[in-house]
Amino acid sequence: MRKLLATFFGIGLLPGATGTYASAATAFLMGVAIYFGAPWWSIAAAAVVATAVGIFVGEWAWEDFHSKDPREFVLDEVAGMLIAGLAAWAPGAWAPWSGPGWRITIPIAFFWFRVTDILKPPPARQLEKLPRGWGIVLDDVAAGLMALGLTLACNALWGYVFP
Repeated sequence: MRKLLATFFGIGLLPGATGTYASAATAFLMGVAIYFGAPWWSIAAAAVVATAVGIFVGEWAWEDFHSKDPREFVLDEVAGMLIAGLAAWAPGAWAPWSGPGWRITIPIAFFWFRVTDILKPPPARQLEKLPRGWGIVLDDVAAGLMALGLTLACNALWGYVFP
């Protein structure tokens, strides 16, 4: 069961860029959630759950995947992308006259999350050095928070450039 969760139901077992695949799947699921009227707090709660489960399941990452931060473990990307995607619930993302709309905001959040997750600007790089599940997950949480800020800045700029 922990491998199923750690790999986000098998996405982490696919060949190639598993972190990108998991982030894209999460972005898609957020789009579906918005379409069906999910409130922002449900995504925030999902991010908290993904973070907590990721830290807990991450304790066995070495045992399961023989690596400190294995590529198969993608629940950390799910948590980070959920955090970044919260920008889609910001006021500018809902009012087409004052922001780009959620259909644009989620891809922007995806872009910024992947950039910050790959580059790991401080403090993400330092958090990565924490032990076991904490280090696996909290660097992506930091990347998600940075991506959330960058996405909100993009939305604000959009609303300023295209009033």
